[in-house]
Amino acid sequence: MANPVQRPRFHSETGGITILVALMLLVLLTIAAIGMSRNSFREIVSSGTTRQGAMVRNTADAGVEWSIYWLDIANAGSGSPPATAVSMKTLKDYLLQNDSKSGVAYDVITQAPYGGPPSISSIPADQVLTPPVAGNNMTTQAYSIALTRMGKLPITDISQGTTQGTFSPAQGGVSKQAPDLWAVRSDAQVQVGTSLLSPNFQHSKEAWISTPVQ
Repeated sequence: MANPVQRPRFHSETGGITILVALMLLVLLTIAAIGMSRNSFREIVSSGTTRQGAMVRNTADAGVEWSIYWLDIANAGSGSPPATAVSMKTLKDYLLQNDSKSGVAYDVITQAPYGGPPSISSIPADQVLTPPVAGNNMTTQAYSIALTRMGKLPITDISQGTTQGTFSPAQGGVSKQAPDLWAVRSDAQVQVGTSLLSPNFQHSKEAWISTPVQ
């Protein structure tokens, strides 16, 4: 009886090496994916911060433009201005009548010396650009205004005269015909969400404005 033919057996380690290489590739891919996700998260945070920064700067500009408009007596004295505009006119008239108050910043709403921007929740509705809606995670934009009377704006390079109403700087006194000079400070705030822990962005802008004598 013939013996059956036995085929040779090859002992190879290729299977173990393949598993090891696959595990190494899996680890490398996992590390790359984690790194990409972290970079994406940083980009999202950076993009959001840039957007909020631009928003708060625009809000500060809106406060300055609001002040320029309502400092004009032609706008403040006609129609039905909002409550904050009435406060602006009242404060302006008060500072014009009290020279000793010049050089001090006053809050337009409280009519008291300005102690810095108030909490965004206490800013009047007239100065809130996007009020939050209950139950909605909205972004709130608001600004507070401080007004400072800087005195009279000197007038130079003009012709002199002797008639009534002419400006005569040679006399050495402050001319009542010179324009009034004001410093307006706009403190803007942008709050993301409505909770107490919501991030709050702030930006301040100051402008000097001259108005015709009243």
